[in-house]
Amino acid sequence: MTKSVYEFWLSQGKEKLRLPVLPEQLNIKNMYQNESVKVAKFGDLTVMNVPGAKEISFASFFPLNYSSICEYRNIPHPERVISIVEGWRKSNKPIRFMITKTKINLECSIETFDYFEGAKDIGDWDFTVTLKEYKFAKPRRIKQQVKKKVTTTTKRPSKPAPKTYTVKRGDTLWAIAVKNYGKGTEWKKIWNANKAALIKRDSRNNRQPGHWIHIGFKLVIPK
Repeated sequence: MTKSVYEFWLSQGKEKLRLPVLPEQLNIKNMYQNESVKVAKFGDLTVMNVPGAKEISFASFFPLNYSSICEYRNIPHPERVISIVEGWRKSNKPIRFMITKTKINLECSIETFDYFEGAKDIGDWDFTVTLKEYKFAKPRRIKQQVKKKVTTTTKRPSKPAPKTYTVKRGDTLWAIAVKNYGKGTEWKKIWNANKAALIKRDSRNNRQPGHWIHIGFKLVIPK
């Protein structure tokens, strides 16, 4: 007997299961409309690309022995298949449902899986299964704008250069004080501002403070 061009596959990770007997009918349900597709073994299967999360249900059976209605030889034992599907359902993880030659290739959750010993042949197990398309939630990333710290540097006003006076021939600290302050008694202010330099220049200023100043020497004139 000619086999169908369609293959029904269920898988989770590396574990895969191909249905040995195709269901007679595939029911596709979503929030917009219902769609029932006849699975003609030797005809065409048309599956509309309908928007929305799909719910897929079908019924078939797991045969104990191979026969002409099986899609392939070396079919798995029904009890082993039931154990695999039950393990998938209890894992709370999605499985993949795929039908070759169609657009159906979905991640699904197993909503229901009911099975019972077949009424026809001993050892066969009938089953019905309902799958629901599984949507992976992708958390939205919100870009946060980091406010740049504006650092303001306050420039301190630069101190004005101190006023200076270059000693000329005949100058004395008294006379220089008169020129800069209007009175000679301010000569001690000039002396105190230049004391170290004047003593270094002429040690006699230790004994006679400010008396020994030399031409060309630059004095600091404090305010």
